[in-house]
Amino acid sequence: MDSETTNNDGRMGVVESPVPVAAGQDTALKTLAQRMALIRAEAFGIGKSDVTMTKDGKSWTIKGHTVEGVLSEMRPLFAKHGVDFTPNLVERTYTGNRCDVIVDFEFESLDDCTDTRTIRWAGAGTDNGDKAFAKAGTNALKEMLKKRFLITDRDDAKEEIETVEHQTDEGASRVKLEAAQEAARANLEKWATTCRAALLTAKTLDDVKRIERENKDQLTSPDLASVTRTFFAELIDKRKKELTDAE
Repeated sequence: MDSETTNNDGRMGVVESPVPVAAGQDTALKTLAQRMALIRAEAFGIGKSDVTMTKDGKSWTIKGHTVEGVLSEMRPLFAKHGVDFTPNLVERTYTGNRCDVIVDFEFESLDDCTDTRTIRWAGAGTDNGDKAFAKAGTNALKEMLKKRFLITDRDDAKEEIETVEHQTDEGASRVKLEAAQEAARANLEKWATTCRAALLTAKTLDDVKRIERENKDQLTSPDLASVTRTFFAELIDKRKKELTDAE
């Protein structure tokens, strides 16, 4: 709103504001603490969204604060009150398929870059792929905003959709070992099927000798079960005899 002043001749004059003011905007400069208090007051009304929970093949829906819901409501408030913040990673550790992070969120007044405040927060995320770090960062961001601006309440249920259970280093190693063993078993089965078919359809003695020579490493591998090794040895001898007799 424009302010009024009195001229020397007694008449009322108007002094124009140097910066246009939007309707309803408070032009008084505030400290960062005051701005954050205003954001907190307005953030109280952020509602909860439907969150689908899944565990042991069963699904159900609860009310919770999703990170998308929190951010969509908080962005306009930070812009309205002239506050910006930057996340700075302090620490990142892995335990099996779980990632833990510590993040410093530095808040800054857009009108005074020296008026800052840093809030340190931890987060965790689990994933069997490469997304554990991203989940941990998202968890830290959402929980920091909820607790700092009092968005949460005692009726909050579990917000995250947890389909991946945390595994220790030993557990994660066991999963990888079992996966490697299963892959090796599948490869062995594929090789054995192919080699057997080639031996059974070989048309000459030379073909059998060639197949035996090309598969020597697999046939003599210590990883090959003795029963499988015996099976192929007997099959090769049998086919050699059959084709020799045929000649």
